[in-house]
Amino acid sequence: MNIQDQELQELMFLHEQMLYWAQEGNWTQVAATEEIHRNRIQQFFQHPIGEERAEQVRSSVKIMLETNSRIMDLVQKGRGDMEQEISSIRKGRRALAAYGENTQRSGKGMSEKS
Repeated sequence: MNIQDQELQELMFLHEQMLYWAQEGNWTQVAATEEIHRNRIQQFFQHPIGEERAEQVRSSVKIMLETNSRIMDLVQKGRGDMEQEISSIRKGRRALAAYGENTQRSGKGMSEKS
């Protein structure tokens, strides 16, 4: 195995790691791994790809693009989940504020009757 084959395997591994972290919802790790992956891709394609490896590289790039699509789907789902959580928190805060206002009004009415 030559250096290009090793580099290609490392790229594939990094991409799978990004998918794993995305499935786990660990967006910090996805971003950190993506930065490493991006740098490695730039390094990999600085040198010409020999004709004997062209098909292997093409196939690997296709897999990486498909994996990237799955990662982006998870990112969109994660955003939707986060928006739902934020909405629930806002509703909870409004309910708590309304309860507090009602409690204060009830307390004033009670003290006035006494």
